[in-house]
Amino acid sequence: MAEQTLQNEQVMVTIDPELVSFVVQLKGSDLSWRSEPNADGDLTIHHAQTQAIAHLREAHAKTVRRFRTAADERVCIFHEGLPGNTGAIISFCLPPRGATLRVEVEALPTGTTSRITEARYPGQLQWQRSTPVHTVWPNAAGMLLPNDYPTAIDPGGEGVYDRMGFNRSLYQPWWGVVGDRGAYLAIAETPFDFGFDLRHPAGGPTMTRPVWVASLGHLSYPRAISYTFFEQADHAVLARAYRAYAQAIGRWVSLEEKFDRNPNAKRLVGATIFPVSICRHIVSPDKPLHQVTSFAKRTEQIRRLKSLGRKKVYLHIDGWGFRGYDNHHPDVFPPCPEAGGWDGLIAMCRAAQEEGYLLGLHDQYRDYFFDGPCFTESRAVKKRDGSLPQWALWDGGAQSVLCAKESLANLRRNFAELLGRGVALTASYLDVFAIVPMDECFDPAHPMTREDCYRWRAAGLDYVRSLGLAISSEEPVDCFTPHLDFAHWADYPRTSFMKGDYLGIPAPIHSLVYHDALLLPAVFDYGSTPENRARAFLEGLGRVEIPYGRIDWDRLEQFQHVDLLARLHEAWGTADLRHHKLRDAEGMIQEFEYPDGAVTVDLRDLRYRIDGGPVATDGWQEAGL
Repeated sequence: MAEQTLQNEQVMVTIDPELVSFVVQLKGSDLSWRSEPNADGDLTIHHAQTQAIAHLREAHAKTVRRFRTAADERVCIFHEGLPGNTGAIISFCLPPRGATLRVEVEALPTGTTSRITEARYPGQLQWQRSTPVHTVWPNAAGMLLPNDYPTAIDPGGEGVYDRMGFNRSLYQPWWGVVGDRGAYLAIAETPFDFGFDLRHPAGGPTMTRPVWVASLGHLSYPRAISYTFFEQADHAVLARAYRAYAQAIGRWVSLEEKFDRNPNAKRLVGATIFPVSICRHIVSPDKPLHQVTSFAKRTEQIRRLKSLGRKKVYLHIDGWGFRGYDNHHPDVFPPCPEAGGWDGLIAMCRAAQEEGYLLGLHDQYRDYFFDGPCFTESRAVKKRDGSLPQWALWDGGAQSVLCAKESLANLRRNFAELLGRGVALTASYLDVFAIVPMDECFDPAHPMTREDCYRWRAAGLDYVRSLGLAISSEEPVDCFTPHLDFAHWADYPRTSFMKGDYLGIPAPIHSLVYHDALLLPAVFDYGSTPENRARAFLEGLGRVEIPYGRIDWDRLEQFQHVDLLARLHEAWGTADLRHHKLRDAEGMIQEFEYPDGAVTVDLRDLRYRIDGGPVATDGWQEAGL
């Protein structure tokens, strides 16, 4: 079959229908990229209890069709006669302007019971006449993975399912590769059933490609990814390009707009967050634990904050329910009787209100504990075989997953009880909604795709915000940013969760996109281990984040670093992070540029410099931790 060509003023795309490969040439330069064939196949096809791997090039019949739409010119290759008499369409779409190629993958209808359940297309893009330097990966707060990184990075325990869009390893559904010359940005435009397949052997090179997974058992709709090519770009340029995309599709909502819709959210600017624990009960035959601190004790500590000069405070209350933290959800009433019950909770919340502090309760509407008072299998997520997902990782022991379609009714019931009894709330934390991957549910009574799951979780966040509460969840996962005012943390990826050294080079990818659209706390003095405490402080400075404090602090000197972070956040916490630069070869000296100044941090020698703003320094300052 003859090669097909698409071109505009900036790029030329040459397509080989036989091999189903393509080359993108960036005009005005000698830069080009070639798609690599997938040695492990392009498609997975299920036939009842068996599965087959197929290559698109092996289709018994191929048809090429060209046509124009209002938005682009297209070359579509129809592949028929794949195993199980399945078929697929691969479409290459080029707009009249811009260096962006869109590739779509769609399953053809079939009269058989065989179904395409996974597609790995396009494959790796091979650089020609230039060399990749690092991969820009929105893994948690963000990182750069050098192409020759000495440590191997495997696909994870569940392969690409560990790197599905909108979870900790992929806050935002894109990646990029920067070369010694040139760069490209890949955005999954259909992100809910998208997985990022990244593999890096020790010493490199890095392989990256999209994987499209089944939605309720098959590829039920067209999947699309766009590649934008640059003659010159760094990680910040790619992140800013994704920012423009997020703004264009409505995924980016400014803090100014969020403050208008919810004035309580603005009270977080320049504040300090205090995590407060009431009850912890660990269900374990090996290491059971039961700890309770009364609401009255916490009320005393809240009153003491004012005497310590704390003016802007957010109190995050954990373990307030009947059996404490991560137990019995979503049926947690009455509040912990040993801590003082309803009267104690109401008195504590009123004390915060009288001191002018924000207060929110840790709440949960996904983890569904078997020993909860109202547990029923009919409300739980069902896997494809009809069984329940289950594990016992958290304090409350054995659990399943509450179907997200059931979450809103439980939210309405619980908040009606809380507010109806006079619990004075100004904020709320809905745990895990914005971090764990979207759930699928195969129960015919309440079937749910991953995108449905997103909509139900988002509806829950929006409902709580409609009550006038500043709304948060665990981490700043991209699709939920329009629905959140703030999140709980966003650490850089490390060799262990919130422990150990950096994985690759830390880079503030999330902040480059969303700093002026979502408030975030620093990891400093919350989850940071002692060996990382100074680095966590510097990270919070560079990204200008809200500090955490500790409710048991009773001396002003304990707040020294917290107050510095809070003063900077008061000034720059809602500003755009305009640019970020690596100032040394190892990427440990980093400059963060804001409209009114810059923060430079040295993550190796643990020092910082601030130019402009209320806490400007005279040269380098030691972190002093």
